[in-house]
Amino acid sequence: MGSKRTRPYHAGAAGAVSVAEAEILFSDANQDVVDIPAGAVITRVWAEILTAFNGGTTNVLTVGVTGTQEKYLAAADIAEGTPGASAAKGPYAAEAAAVTVKAFYSQTGTAATTGKARIFVEFTRLAANG
Repeated sequence: MGSKRTRPYHAGAAGAVSVAEAEILFSDANQDVVDIPAGAVITRVWAEILTAFNGGTTNVLTVGVTGTQEKYLAAADIAEGTPGASAAKGPYAAEAAAVTVKAFYSQTGTAATTGKARIFVEFTRLAANG
């Protein structure tokens, strides 16, 4: 099994762009990417497939929040079975409340034995949230 990691890169100052990165594996149901403060603006979310997900019938990788798993990237946006494939979307409206952005993976059919993706979230803090 590969490594899981989450790394935030915070520019720190209001208005500066920050980027967070996390990897999700075929063996993970979900993986936290980054905590976003209320009022922050997510400018872009993108996924890169490093190793094809090989679940027997379907492989579904999404990026969102608990309760709204496709808030940023939907299943149709990501080619889970194609190494090197990437998908990007944004910008999004300012977050009304603090959220934890997560990557979610589900599958049907024969259990996957491979699959690894890197998820990135780019966001800007406003003066009100430091």
